[in-house]
Amino acid sequence: MLHTRRARPLAALTLAASLLAGCGPNIPSTLKIGVAQPLSGPSADRGQDLLNGVTLAVKELNASGYKIAGKPVTLEVVAVDDRADAQTARQVAQQLVDQKVVAVIGHLSSDITEATIPIYRQGGVPQLFTSSAVELTQQGQGNAFRLVAHDALQAQALATYAAGTLKAGRVAILYENTAFGTPMNRDVTAALKKQGRAVALSEAVDNKGTDFAAFVGKLKASPPDALIAIVREHQLLPLFEQMRAAGLSGLPVLATSVAKTRKVLTAPPDVKQLYLTSSALTSKEFTAGAAFNTRFRAAYNADPVWAAHYAYDAVFVLADALRATDSADPQKLREKLHTIDANAPVTNHMRFDAAGEQAYATVTVYQRRGDEWETMVRSDKW
Repeated sequence: MLHTRRARPLAALTLAASLLAGCGPNIPSTLKIGVAQPLSGPSADRGQDLLNGVTLAVKELNASGYKIAGKPVTLEVVAVDDRADAQTARQVAQQLVDQKVVAVIGHLSSDITEATIPIYRQGGVPQLFTSSAVELTQQGQGNAFRLVAHDALQAQALATYAAGTLKAGRVAILYENTAFGTPMNRDVTAALKKQGRAVALSEAVDNKGTDFAAFVGKLKASPPDALIAIVREHQLLPLFEQMRAAGLSGLPVLATSVAKTRKVLTAPPDVKQLYLTSSALTSKEFTAGAAFNTRFRAAYNADPVWAAHYAYDAVFVLADALRATDSADPQKLREKLHTIDANAPVTNHMRFDAAGEQAYATVTVYQRRGDEWETMVRSDKW
């Protein structure tokens, strides 16, 4: 009997410990992070760049023995190709929701991101992206987080640089009729007019078209002081060729973030003065950028081409937020992302405000010089 009475407290303690363990956080041994980008087609270089940044971060976190609430957790990348197509993007977004990814880094183009926002919001999957259209975070209703500056700031930079530095009195604007191009045209036009500059010509084009003969003809008939081109890489290069053929190589051109690619940089100098605004700084502009570039080259035998370092940092921010909540619950993760002062190893300053925007976003103006995008000026005000 004495032995039995002593056994009861031990049994009770064992039962209590078991119950407490059952009340702890339910954290899976593997957490999936979705990456939805254009991995084929004209924008594949930029999409693959973002995927490479995520993959490198996940590899490093897994190698470090990543834990949540003391439990070892393996991070897994689930990558899908949205083909820069809205319908395909909706399909792959739903696939990621169905696979219960903890968050998604996607998509690239603003119009594609816009098409997927309701799916991730309804599925309860936090969405982080480099798309820059202003309205996107508003549409996300607390579920959308932008990694770079938005287009309202970029529009101000375009107008200010054209009017101030280039001394352009008359400006022409070519823009794609998408969720990216149309609002940008509106905001650039308003900013130019506020600075007393005339918009001599403003023309919308389909974002897949490459025949600009009619537009170039109008430029030649009444040349402006500068052209602001709110179109993509696969449109800029034929536009420049057609401008050269029309004798307009000397017309200064200002492009946007979507033009900051290796192909545009190394293309023939059909346009002699090419500038662009970018909502994302190059990795080498950060103190930790050189070390990141070394690891990136070792992994992929190539340099970053767009915003791999922002995607890389986004994974570390997600990892810190998950750790801070001691949970894999998407709602807790979403709430924490709005407030956390997280570890961003390269950019250092990835902080989201209540709307999901970057708290310290800047826009830089670059000029193509040789085989480099040379920094001209950077500001968070404009």
